[in-house]
Amino acid sequence: MRTPAVIISGYRGKIGKTSITMGIIEGLKKMGLRVQPFKIGPDFIDPSYHSLLAGRECRNLDSVMFAKRTLISQFIRNTRDADIAVVEGVFGLYDSYDGITEAGSTAEVAKIIKSPVILILSAERTNRGLAAILKGFLSFDKEVKIKGIIVNNIANDRQRDKIERIFKYYDVEIVGMIRRDEEIERVMGYRHLGLIPIEERREEERRIEEVARKISEQIDLKKVLEIAKEAEELEVEPEIPDAQRINVKVGIIKDRAFSFYYPENIEFLQAHSDRVYFIDSLNDRTLPEIDLLYVGGGFPEVYASMLSRNKELLKEIRARYDRGRISIYAECGGLMLMCDKLVDLSGEEHDLIGIIDGDVFMERRPVGHGYVHLKTVKDTIFAKKGDELIGHEFHHSRLKLRGEESFAYEVMRGHGVDGKHDGIAKERFLASYTHVHVLHKRDVFLNLLLSSSA
Repeated sequence: MRTPAVIISGYRGKIGKTSITMGIIEGLKKMGLRVQPFKIGPDFIDPSYHSLLAGRECRNLDSVMFAKRTLISQFIRNTRDADIAVVEGVFGLYDSYDGITEAGSTAEVAKIIKSPVILILSAERTNRGLAAILKGFLSFDKEVKIKGIIVNNIANDRQRDKIERIFKYYDVEIVGMIRRDEEIERVMGYRHLGLIPIEERREEERRIEEVARKISEQIDLKKVLEIAKEAEELEVEPEIPDAQRINVKVGIIKDRAFSFYYPENIEFLQAHSDRVYFIDSLNDRTLPEIDLLYVGGGFPEVYASMLSRNKELLKEIRARYDRGRISIYAECGGLMLMCDKLVDLSGEEHDLIGIIDGDVFMERRPVGHGYVHLKTVKDTIFAKKGDELIGHEFHHSRLKLRGEESFAYEVMRGHGVDGKHDGIAKERFLASYTHVHVLHKRDVFLNLLLSSSA
């Protein structure tokens, strides 16, 4: 029996997908349904809001990083005990990874998981033109099943009435008409990488839930459910996970400064190691007894002063590494933490760990943003020479090295450290701007544990 599923997409980006998806999740959960949220693409931040509202981990569905079979398995595995799956799309419905083919698009994933789409349109500065947009989207790819629309940014009742009359000639349900609301924009706090992660907004959870409730009241949730039931059956052979357990203890820095982790990466480490400890880089003063330290991405630049003041922890990490007692794997924000200093936009310097002989400087514009293709040019604690990886980067920082550093990767697509290389590799150490998902290549995470084992 197929779990009902619906994909929430926009005709373009920045149209309210996340807040409307939040409203649908909140409304369905209040109806007593078990809602499994998903996010198409590699994003970390939007899923944190969906996880909060659904009360269960939001999972990524990424057709660039995942093989088709893996993507379907990820979907089926996480919907077995759910009443409905709600999937937030990426960018506009047909916008893709290369801008030419459908690769990585919401449309591609909709076809892979055989699920209907609710399309978000914006009423801002338009009226009858919305019908032309809808007609184009309906005819562009007939394999994509657009079964409903939500119109966002409605100014008043008069505009609402006009829009209802415009769309009555189309065989597509209007499932929501969302009023323009500055309060929603205020509560949905934004920063240079998009929304502020929920890890940093725990004291605002009630306000966020209230905004989601407010949106849900403007959506016909019964129509959403009816559309979701049109999802077609999926068939895939279940992937059998390797039950190998390795004699290694793992520490993961996970807090307000470092919150960018794919849940599957953590779950893999928990399943295959002796034990996983979570470390707060802002408050903990010592490390537990570990063999491997994993530092993901986040916003170390926002918490640079607090990080720099926690000298006990920074010195202990450096000392344990220097004495050969721990291995370190760091991604993006984690790479920044491993540098000598972080220089913020005001020019203030913040001392950090100093394993990497160089400083990291914040920029106002993105330095690297998007999918990354890497070719491994030397053996590391993570990937082996010849391995090819696809990951994701999004950073406003630039690394300036002082001394000679050895790079693990040649960058085939993306930016990495300098546009040509990524992954600073040393003995028992790898720090890269690229985030890698275990469902892309589980062998590298297994190798990470094996190379760090006691």
